[in-house]
Amino acid sequence: MAARFFRRKASTPRKEFEGHENIIWSLVFLHDNVHIVSASRDGMMRKWNCDTGHLVGEPWKGTGGDITALALSPNGKIIACGRVNKGVERWTTNGKMISNWRGHRKAVRSVSWSPNGKHVASGSSDGTILIRKARSGELQVAIDIRMLPEHRYDIEYCSWEEVWSLSYSPLGDRIASGWSDHTIYIWNTANGECVIGPIGGGNVVTSLVWSGTKLYSASDRFARVFDTTTGQLLHRYAHDHDLYSVALSPKNNILACVGLFGVVQLWKTKSHKLRRSVSQDPKTIHCVAFSQDGRYLAYGGYDGKLTLWIVDVNAPKLSQHQNQPKFIFHADTAEPSGFPQPPNPSLARRFWNMISRHRSLAHKSVPQEPPKRSRRARSK
Repeated sequence: MAARFFRRKASTPRKEFEGHENIIWSLVFLHDNVHIVSASRDGMMRKWNCDTGHLVGEPWKGTGGDITALALSPNGKIIACGRVNKGVERWTTNGKMISNWRGHRKAVRSVSWSPNGKHVASGSSDGTILIRKARSGELQVAIDIRMLPEHRYDIEYCSWEEVWSLSYSPLGDRIASGWSDHTIYIWNTANGECVIGPIGGGNVVTSLVWSGTKLYSASDRFARVFDTTTGQLLHRYAHDHDLYSVALSPKNNILACVGLFGVVQLWKTKSHKLRRSVSQDPKTIHCVAFSQDGRYLAYGGYDGKLTLWIVDVNAPKLSQHQNQPKFIFHADTAEPSGFPQPPNPSLARRFWNMISRHRSLAHKSVPQEPPKRSRRARSK
């Protein structure tokens, strides 16, 4: 059953969690559908109770500096955490660190669990993807961008292209990677061979979600949908500003897209129609997620706050949470259509430039090239 959402009215309050001291890079909902864990540039994770609005316990500190990515294990018991100190950590959902793996030469930008929970993949600014056994941390497969002749060394910045996003296929036999050179590749997780790519991503590919035989990506001002068997571009969801993250509703077949200048839009994936513009904030939003049961939608970003909405599953409409302690309330006075410009738009743009030196200056679509299959795949 497709979700129906309330039309947004002026002066409708949103509910926000406040506590992080810097940008929120990532968040995950736990399987109990009550708690959410957020990660920040302040180097801490925080666990929140969505029913009460309270912070649960003390912040999870660790020792590795900025946290760039989180991923919850399929059984909902372990959180994988990527940091700028090149480490990949595993934490319990109660805030106890289990392990700290090393292997990358530069910052970890993305993490992803295999569907069976047996492996954890991490992508780094050093241009590598490492796939490890989830329990022991033993390295199983190492994918290096230098294996592909079409990738070249960046002489100006003395580095290879960076892995900004990862997403396992539902069967776990493939993994998709989004790169700072605006491309997407799909790899064989057993041997590390490239299966499909490069697929044109438009700009830095900062988010990927694999669903069935489709791959959703966030890049420039488009959310793109690709066929994972052929690499063919199936559809593009256009937005007014650059996107940073996408998420799929597990029950209501809705794609959520967030990005620069407060882009938060919900799309129906079957009809490709815009279902709702949820937010009109001028802030840059970096991450978005649905709860496991599809009831909650949360996003966070530049201002260090989490915004929470509720999707009522029984009567599927987007509604606001009941007033609870520890929430911050903001009243919106803008009209439902369009997004207001921030007082100083250059601040958000400079921040995006800081995120990736590879960002293009123009917001325009890139001509789509036919998908390429890897040389190794063609030879078989």
